[in-house]
Amino acid sequence: MINYLIELAIVHVGLFFGYWLFLRKEQQYGRMRSYLIASTILAVAIPLLKLPKLFSFSQDPPVIMPLEAMSLDAVSIAPAAAESAWGYELVILTYITISSFFLLKFLSDIVYLVWLERKSRHEKVNGLTIRRIGNIKGSFTFFHWIFLSDRIDPQQHDYEVILKHEKAHASLGHTYDLIFFELFKACFWWLPTAWIVLKETKKIHEYQADAVAIKTCDVDTYSSVLINSTLKTNGLNLASSFHDGLILKRLKVMKQQPKNVSPWKLAALSLLCAALFTVLACSEEKSVDANVVEAVPEFEGGPEVFYNYIRQEIAYPLQARQAGVEGRVDVEFVVDKDGSISEAAAINGIGAGCDEEAVRVVKSVPRFRPASQNGKPVRVSMVVPVVFQLKAGETNPDKSAQGMVIIEKIQSKNNRIKVDARYANGEWIGTVYDEDLKGLPGANIVVPGTTGATTSAEDGTFKLKAEDAFGIVVTFVGYKAVAVVTSLIVPVKNSHEIMNHPKIRQHTGAGW
Repeated sequence: MINYLIELAIVHVGLFFGYWLFLRKEQQYGRMRSYLIASTILAVAIPLLKLPKLFSFSQDPPVIMPLEAMSLDAVSIAPAAAESAWGYELVILTYITISSFFLLKFLSDIVYLVWLERKSRHEKVNGLTIRRIGNIKGSFTFFHWIFLSDRIDPQQHDYEVILKHEKAHASLGHTYDLIFFELFKACFWWLPTAWIVLKETKKIHEYQADAVAIKTCDVDTYSSVLINSTLKTNGLNLASSFHDGLILKRLKVMKQQPKNVSPWKLAALSLLCAALFTVLACSEEKSVDANVVEAVPEFEGGPEVFYNYIRQEIAYPLQARQAGVEGRVDVEFVVDKDGSISEAAAINGIGAGCDEEAVRVVKSVPRFRPASQNGKPVRVSMVVPVVFQLKAGETNPDKSAQGMVIIEKIQSKNNRIKVDARYANGEWIGTVYDEDLKGLPGANIVVPGTTGATTSAEDGTFKLKAEDAFGIVVTFVGYKAVAVVTSLIVPVKNSHEIMNHPKIRQHTGAGW
């Protein structure tokens, strides 16, 4: 959200700066008006567009070197220290409160204008329906509604002049602009250009209406009416009015001969738009983590429900208690693509019936939500440690020792991925295998520190373009990650350590 607001501000300020440099003193009001509207729409839209880079600058291809595979231990993720949520929530609440205030003011203006229309007295003048009302000053227009104060005498000469001006506002659709910019200001009130653009648009509206009115009216007469008018505006943000405060500037503009905008100015503005679009919309770099879409199996209701189920179903075998056997049994099992349990077996045990009992209960466990890799369900090997523990000095009526069963944290087996890969002609080519040396589809292959990422095909093969041959990291849910690097084997704890490992930095001259 914060990135969006920053990018929106950059685009809007940048495009308005272009307007201020190249268009502000022009008299092509239609183009000026269109530019302000279009630049505001672009400011809202460009940060939402995330397109691939248009350009990439590659270095000379590096020397191909022999490769070695390096295994990475499973990453252990600890919860980050909780940040103060109250401060963030207060900022959001303040933002929403201020925006709501401006939106309510916007709605209240509309309600007031509708109320004035209902209260007004309609008059027909030259085919126009004029709304006359007594408790306002001057005149203003809202969509096709033209409001005139009862104080404006139809017999006076300035009546026709004012009417032509307000009719121009209606025919040019100026109210649509004002509503659009008022809503933009309400949503992005903190942005200075949101206020400036609204003010500039109102000024352009008056220039446009003047230009239309003087086509059927003598300039001197029109100027005289404008100068002598002492009527004031009503303070309605959504209304366009003849009685505006820009009298001197409007008079000056009316005396000037309109000129076309210089082609070089239009070209400069086009280049500015293209540059902002390229930098902010066409430079999306997908993060490496975003391409690693992995979800481990989950038991319905959460881990505690799983542990409680085993505790309730398992029994400490009498044979083991009588023989004083205790210890830990690791039960390995597979969560299939449909979430069912299969291939349950004790990978190390203590005998005396404990292994069989632990396997029996694990086989009876209800379905899991299956693991997924890049949105597709996959099989994952899991291990659950079951600890059989006797209570010292406590016996049952049958003289057997009392015991208890402790279920430790379930975990993925984390078999090792096997990778056969090489770098040539600017890309990594290889195959990812599972523990049985079968092609592993859907594995994530990334170039750490860059945007390069892909997934292995159905047969485990992959191709990945990269600007250098230093290395890749391959991951798959339920397996230990593997890094393939050029001519260097360094033990590391996880894939993040690769980026800044001192030996790797020394070898390459920089971290990933």
